[in-house]
Amino acid sequence: MRIYAHFSTENLANVYVVADEDGNGVVIDPAYIDKELLEIIEDRGISIKAVLITHRHESHTAGVGTLKKIYSFDIYAANSEIEGFQTRTVHDGDRIRIGDLDIEALLVPGHSIDSIVYRIDYAIFTGDTLFSGTVADTKGYIEKSLLLKSIRRQLMTLPDATIIYPGHGPISKIRIERMYNVDLLESAGRFR
Repeated sequence: MRIYAHFSTENLANVYVVADEDGNGVVIDPAYIDKELLEIIEDRGISIKAVLITHRHESHTAGVGTLKKIYSFDIYAANSEIEGFQTRTVHDGDRIRIGDLDIEALLVPGHSIDSIVYRIDYAIFTGDTLFSGTVADTKGYIEKSLLLKSIRRQLMTLPDATIIYPGHGPISKIRIERMYNVDLLESAGRFR
């Protein structure tokens, strides 16, 4: 598996391209499609088979239409449509097979009700649920509580070496977030 990270300066968001050894690939959260992202795909001979959406916010979906003009692929999301395109709806625990990529969908609501984290081998693509050092913003205390509970149940149970690829900011690892994530520590009463 090969993972290529691209920072979209238009939406200040991370876009990821993941491909198997045969070049079958997925794009995760196509925030904005620019020349550099297309070069990652084309120069490496990646055949885009799917787009994975972590949640419906425009900073993670704005590039879907542009990609659809160039490539033919399925869109996977918790919603039945994204940017006017029909999707293959995913639920917690669903598995998607793209070439040799085995993708698991994990529901982690709180930032938004439709927040999905995608796990591919040793990597998780967290969208706006979990960042390096913090968790996502929420609308209120109930949503924050739901998000923290979801992160603990779905993500903090993963192996220490699992790499976190967030929708914004630098990558991290589960072990680092267990040790230093301010929001997780505060909510557990270990950091006051």
